[in-house]
Amino acid sequence: PRESAVFFFFLIMNRKTKRIHMKNNATISLPVYYGLIIAQFILPMIAACIDMFSTAPELELLDQTLYRDPQSWELATISLVGVVIFIITVGLCLRQEWARKAYIYTFFPTFLIYFLPYMHWFYMSSYAAIFNDIAYVCAGGLFIILASPALYQSIFTKKS
Repeated sequence: PRESAVFFFFLIMNRKTKRIHMKNNATISLPVYYGLIIAQFILPMIAACIDMFSTAPELELLDQTLYRDPQSWELATISLVGVVIFIITVGLCLRQEWARKAYIYTFFPTFLIYFLPYMHWFYMSSYAAIFNDIAYVCAGGLFIILASPALYQSIFTKKS
């Protein structure tokens, strides 16, 4: 059900935009490409806002009992990963080939940050989890586009 909502959103988005046609008739529009880039950052922020303003007692209890302060090396690691992700995102928005390769090679290692002791335990409400999961779907869709030559070549060669 969640994947169908994302598909429906991008179907509507794709109908109203200029299409990029390739030899094998696969179509990826630039607004969909940029939408996937932006959605993987905006949707987790929406999820965080939902949980921030949630009055569920279990969230408050878990926050009081399971929260641990980050150590300095964890803050340094998270900051370094954040800077690298920012640089790659700017490169993807500018449709640079190096950013495409960097996104592909850092896609799975970036998820290892969740194994840090500071990030070890986190709980989110079901509504926040929906937005977070849709962000993962968007990131996976962008990964597929950037890893498939038939899909990324027209995006990265035609700079309009």
